[in-house]
Amino acid sequence: MAKKINLLLAEDHGLVRAALKALIESEEGFKVIAEAEDGIVCLEQVRAKSPDVVVLDLAMPKLNGLNTISQLKRRHQDTKIFVLTAAETPSVWQEALELGVHGIATKSISKKELISGLQKVADGERFIHSDIQPKIVNLFDDESGMKKKRGMRKLSVREKQVTKLIAEGYKTKDIAEMLEISDRTVSKHRENLMTKLGATSPAEITHYATDTGLTKVKLLEIE
Repeated sequence: MAKKINLLLAEDHGLVRAALKALIESEEGFKVIAEAEDGIVCLEQVRAKSPDVVVLDLAMPKLNGLNTISQLKRRHQDTKIFVLTAAETPSVWQEALELGVHGIATKSISKKELISGLQKVADGERFIHSDIQPKIVNLFDDESGMKKKRGMRKLSVREKQVTKLIAEGYKTKDIAEMLEISDRTVSKHRENLMTKLGATSPAEITHYATDTGLTKVKLLEIE
């Protein structure tokens, strides 16, 4: 009998986790050995249980998905990471892929494609959901599959804090007071965010903050 693929489900909504677990375990060859409701618990459970694949939502409290990915890649290099997200923002998908996840899909994925994707990732292949693939076609070189260099740089902790506060509706003056910086510095951060995220409006910055989970973490928890 073939060895089952052991999974960890990292998703902050309990009902979604339960439904996902039932769906995955209805297929032979998969077993959910651990669950996590936030990024911190995810890291603890990976250390304790050593799953083959972590199925990870990006919008999680305490430690958001992108930061969780970074730490998993650093501490648990043999563990495969499969992002399952509600995010519809290509820049968010791109950032996850650039961090080195092995698979990525939106939550609109069919059961058949999800199971196939999990199997591919467990086998060491890359998987990108068919809904995502056309929108990030320029991220990978067609021939080698290697990541192309991108102009987008990582956001600093301060830029992430500003992003969170913009998404929560705070004005420049409010943000300046909360972060104890000048209005001019906040305005500069806003300009940098528009450039780095390829955003054309504050609404797109808000979408990024929501999709990456910045709105679910406290200001001082941002890394």
